[in-house]
Amino acid sequence: MNTSPRFLLLVAVASFALGAVASRVLFGPGGAAPELATSDEVARGRKEAARLGAIEAKRWDGPFQTGEPDNGKQPTDKPQNDRQDANPPSASEVRQAFEQGARIDAVTANRLLKETPSGTARRRLLHRIAQAWVRQDPRSAAAWANELEGADRQEALREVLHRWAEDDPAAAANCLAQLPTSEQNLHIMHALAQRWAERDRTAAMAWGAGQTSPANRERALGGVVSSWAESDPQAAAKFAASIESPYERQRVLDVAARRWAAQDAAAAVAWAQGLPDEERLRANRSILHELAELDPQHAAAVYGELTATATAEARQDHRRMAEEIASVWSSSSPREAAAWAAGLPEAGEVRRSAVRNVAEHWLRIDSMEAGQWILQLPEGATRDAAAERVVRTTVRSDPAVAFEWANSLSDAGHRSGLIRDVVRGWSAVDAASARAALAKANLSPQQLREISVQNSLAPP
Repeated sequence: MNTSPRFLLLVAVASFALGAVASRVLFGPGGAAPELATSDEVARGRKEAARLGAIEAKRWDGPFQTGEPDNGKQPTDKPQNDRQDANPPSASEVRQAFEQGARIDAVTANRLLKETPSGTARRRLLHRIAQAWVRQDPRSAAAWANELEGADRQEALREVLHRWAEDDPAAAANCLAQLPTSEQNLHIMHALAQRWAERDRTAAMAWGAGQTSPANRERALGGVVSSWAESDPQAAAKFAASIESPYERQRVLDVAARRWAAQDAAAAVAWAQGLPDEERLRANRSILHELAELDPQHAAAVYGELTATATAEARQDHRRMAEEIASVWSSSSPREAAAWAAGLPEAGEVRRSAVRNVAEHWLRIDSMEAGQWILQLPEGATRDAAAERVVRTTVRSDPAVAFEWANSLSDAGHRSGLIRDVVRGWSAVDAASARAALAKANLSPQQLREISVQNSLAPP
């Protein structure tokens, strides 16, 4: 960014419309906020801003408009201290600049972002532009944010809509509802409805229920229920259960169950047992998910109570609930989660599924330690399930390692299927290595011939 003395003076005077010398300008380094100027100083400052504004506008395409004509004069000073500035001003200073009449458009904002490297400085700049712009013109600020890409778009749009909703939640929500449906926008929809419900639950609920998009309606009502459950989880859960659409009802019930479980797990569990079968299972999983995040040992104890009277018909439900706990627990304490999963009953594939989920998450955290744990498991279906996770995780990055794990499975059919999957990709990039590994694989002659022919690896 150009930070010559003349440019800094231009930004200070034109952006704040003040003639006082500021120790920190709109997009300059830190310092104390400028003091109020006298009328004479303002007049002199405007005159100087007009002169410098015409000069700098030629270089910057006029992002800050002073409203004065170009007097044709050229600067006599040369830039003395050009440098990159990664320390944008505070939100209050940017807001003050806007309140004083300084304007910024999408071209200017995008230029500033382009000149700011990724990281904390860029996120601060995004937030400060959004916070100030939304108070001047929230619709244009939202339009600018929506045109950004990737993480910038998410950060800016969330900030704009959050600030806009503080003053006019209905307008902010309607603007969001007009944007294309995406997971990011739906996440913002949930948060916006939740904040709105904290101030006016009736209005937020009416708006959410009136959405024509099922996805928007579900997320909006979920946000309302999330807020409602903080003060009255029973009433919030009752409302969630009354939603007509099965898809929306189940998703909003998940929200109610998690919120209630965080406050009173026993009451939440008791409520869930009175729901119809499929909704009861989803509610139980949501409750256990929440408990596993807060206290996985507590989640394991509740799971034990829920599955104490196991029946053959309930095994599938038990498996899915065990998977929920294993996934959450292993993300924070994989060794503890592994010990718990290994002690589950094998009937109904409960243990196998839980161990597989632990392996998947542990491999992401520490693949070496996870591999050592899997090797220590007894041969059988449970170990095979964990080994399969290793294969799926490494098949693209290291097919040789994936092949060795696939070849270690105890079940012949499962082993053959995984080897076939690994060889299919491996042969396309390194046919010689795939052929050599396949020749030593633990396969029957018929399986070896089939895989070789399918991948054009038959010996010459």
